[in-house]
Amino acid sequence: MRRGRAGVSALAACAAILAGAAAGAGTGAGALFLGSPAASAAPSKAGGPQCKPSLLAAHKGAVHITFWESMVTANGKTLQALTNAFNASQHKVQVTLVQQRSYTTTWIKYQAGLSNGQLPSVVQLTSTDLQGVADSHSVTPVQSCMKAAHYRTSDFIPRVLAAYKLDGVEVGMPFAVSGPVLFYNQLAFQKDGIASPPVTLGQFVHDAAILKAHGSGVGLKLDPWHLETWLATAGKLFVNHANGRKGRATAAVFDTPVAKRIWTDLDTMVRSGDATTNPATGTAEYDNLLGIGSGKYAMTIDTTAVLGTVEAVLATGQYPNVKLGVAPFPVYSTKVRGGIEVGGSALYISNRQSPVDRAAAWDYIAFLDSTKSQAAWAKGTGYIPIRKSSAKTAAVKALWSAEPGYKVAYEQLVQGANNDATAGAVIGPYTQVRTAELDAEESMFQSGVSPSAALAHATAQVDQILTQYDQRIGS
Repeated sequence: MRRGRAGVSALAACAAILAGAAAGAGTGAGALFLGSPAASAAPSKAGGPQCKPSLLAAHKGAVHITFWESMVTANGKTLQALTNAFNASQHKVQVTLVQQRSYTTTWIKYQAGLSNGQLPSVVQLTSTDLQGVADSHSVTPVQSCMKAAHYRTSDFIPRVLAAYKLDGVEVGMPFAVSGPVLFYNQLAFQKDGIASPPVTLGQFVHDAAILKAHGSGVGLKLDPWHLETWLATAGKLFVNHANGRKGRATAAVFDTPVAKRIWTDLDTMVRSGDATTNPATGTAEYDNLLGIGSGKYAMTIDTTAVLGTVEAVLATGQYPNVKLGVAPFPVYSTKVRGGIEVGGSALYISNRQSPVDRAAAWDYIAFLDSTKSQAAWAKGTGYIPIRKSSAKTAAVKALWSAEPGYKVAYEQLVQGANNDATAGAVIGPYTQVRTAELDAEESMFQSGVSPSAALAHATAQVDQILTQYDQRIGS
């Protein structure tokens, strides 16, 4: 990257654009949980009034519904275009988008609406909000709509559907799906004699040392999501009761030899100087990506949701020393058949609305998840098409031909095992849990705490957080 005023200005612009993109990125960062949304004891899965799509046909006049969405920048424009197309395609349902700017903002406002009655017909929430949504007893599971409408799901990527199931019930409808990938500078790899990107965590550590010896290294974002993803690639659970999918999660189960290996490898990279960390939030959250452009780093791990923005910035031509490569997330081991967890968000139908409003909400959601819409969504945003038929459309094929990096995340989700580990954990107080993970991880890097001791402390903290959460909601 060229230095001087132009380079600094470009970096600042990149950071600003990335910050906007990430507000709807779906990195799985988790939203706040503010106390108990329900006074009564809360089961794991959502309940409430059932879905009756047939009511829409019998209804006279148009049904007007609102959708609280969490997309910004180009993603928001693509969603608006899809909604405009839906509204123009028929006269039974008219949808108004209400932009909330981020998943955290949407979740906080939704929880407030549980008390003041101001709730939308459809809400978009991140994957880590699933248990909180279920505990609020405020949504009609989309499984009810699927059953009533004889809706087929065989075309969907199985792991994407599994991500939003509790006790076998599809609570939310997956929509904006992303995943972690490896970003690397192909020119730096070639210069340093690395023939191909690392496939495993062990190779990731090995290559980091080579890159650092030649003057670059790894940008490592401090995101607890990575531990959970590496565990999933090893087929290991994060919490008990089948990762919280067959009963409420009450205890952490991640303090295992596999987790010790993961944190030992990361600790080795950081303490040797082969990797430099940056926070996952705040003004420095994109230092790992910006470091690729400046030449400080040659590889990093981040969400595919920022890929479009990164490539747009590189296309300006201001960074001639960077040739972006995108590779699969380096798995724990090729000897273990695990898989990448699903990131992103789902759409939920409020059960506080009238039956015909719920029917209208389902009609709109079914449109957004149709083959054509998912293809347009993937092309316009870089999110992963969640239907196999969408991946076969001319629009997506053209996108992947021009930008092969977009295909990497899709292939990750259709490959590997589909089980409770790869579906991801379901936890109510997810933000607090990930804070405990992060604190333990930082204690290794900054205070010299051993990986074993850090994991033991994180486990004890997570157990306490889960217990307090269950006591707070009365289950």
